[in-house]
Amino acid sequence: MKFAYADPPYLGCGAKLYGNLHKDAADWDLLSTHRELVDRLCSEFPDGWAMSLHSPSLQAILPMCPLDVRVMAWVKPYCAFKKNVTVAYAWEPVIVRGGRKRPTELPTVRDWLSEVITLKKGCPGAKPERFVRWLLEVLYVQPDDEFVDLFPGSGAVQRTWEHFRNSPRLPFMLTDTQAELEKFA
Repeated sequence: MKFAYADPPYLGCGAKLYGNLHKDAADWDLLSTHRELVDRLCSEFPDGWAMSLHSPSLQAILPMCPLDVRVMAWVKPYCAFKKNVTVAYAWEPVIVRGGRKRPTELPTVRDWLSEVITLKKGCPGAKPERFVRWLLEVLYVQPDDEFVDLFPGSGAVQRTWEHFRNSPRLPFMLTDTQAELEKFA
């Protein structure tokens, strides 16, 4: 099977955050560029895909997606607080479509992840390893599948994928809180 992850410059943040890193960064400030990405994901990756975006753009990008997508949440317990922003942006939506059917014998994967942001990884918005592992579990990607990172950036997604596919298959790591709750289930 063939899966993809897209972590483009977020709508309205292209030129500001990535202009010095890529000559076409400002294109991502256009809604039409995000529409083209959604169309590409749907046509090239019918087995499944995930796309990160920021909460201010969810209302604009979600209607571009097929009706069978699901919105998941990456909750950031430690996030960057911005001057004059009185309600912090402490979560990011992740739109997911498709994926392999997960066996019911495996632990259930939540539709949200609480994980801190990465800092100083060489590229704004670099995703933490645990976030990538969560996406691989949500889509239920297997080691012999193809997994394409459409926006390589820091290389963290590809490194996590390589480690994941070369390691023995283990279910997604439960947090202590989840493990404690499951004792009582």
